[in-house]
Amino acid sequence: MSRSPDPLISVITATYNLLSQGRQDSFKGVVDCMQRQNCARAEHIIQDGASTDGTVALLHELTEGMPRTTVISEPDGGLYDAMNKGAQAAKGEYLLFLNSDDSLASDGILNQAADRLEATKPNFLYGSTLRRYEDGGETMEKRMSLKAILQRMPFCHNSVFIRRDVFQALGGHDSQFRIAADYDLMLRLIGSGYQGERMDEPISLFWDRGATSDQDATGKDYARVWMSYYAGFKSAKALSLDDFAGFYRRGHMPARLIWELLRRPDTPESIKIAARHSLAKTLRRSVQFWRSF
Repeated sequence: MSRSPDPLISVITATYNLLSQGRQDSFKGVVDCMQRQNCARAEHIIQDGASTDGTVALLHELTEGMPRTTVISEPDGGLYDAMNKGAQAAKGEYLLFLNSDDSLASDGILNQAADRLEATKPNFLYGSTLRRYEDGGETMEKRMSLKAILQRMPFCHNSVFIRRDVFQALGGHDSQFRIAADYDLMLRLIGSGYQGERMDEPISLFWDRGATSDQDATGKDYARVWMSYYAGFKSAKALSLDDFAGFYRRGHMPARLIWELLRRPDTPESIKIAARHSLAKTLRRSVQFWRSF
């Protein structure tokens, strides 16, 4: 059986001023890992944000003569807008977003994923993420469950293949969320009733270089996502941005809000499952709180 000339998978990497940030070496690792995949069913879209420090020349130098690799440089509105632009240029049936300083978990993972995607054609396919440390240590993300979608990302953004037509139907990343646009996309994906599958193999590799994330800023952006998602809910009318940010810190939502979500007739079964999980978590933590007195 002959395959379509278009790729099955489009791997999209957003870049901007890599040289001035001292990230040229880590990005070379991304290019190298893509070459080691040796996957004829995948293309690599490098979407640069009109860098001004020589990055564009570096990108062309690193990718010269490489098949199925495209470099695009044009102004964008930030990381997630760049990802959206890369998706517009992509020809693959599935999209995978790979950060400019991370990697893929193994040299054969794209071919393994391609086999699975061709066989079952899911709306999305997700797997775990390896975290590698500067001392050479390595851990694997184990907390992967779609039931957690109402509290957090159920898997790493770099470890999910999304059908391009589904991504487009959802409108892509909402770039008003500067930090949590990936979570917002996954919440809308699962909240729209799209069905996905899980891979046992880890898909991406995250290099932990010791930097700590700004949990306060992340919590506030998650809060903005939730305020948008729960807009129109009676139980959310009196809740402020700070209230939702507090829910992020505590790791659970108020029971009345989740109960209203469960009772809405338009709530898809995947979200009802997540809501039951969230409600049980909220009630369990409430009991623990009162027992502490």
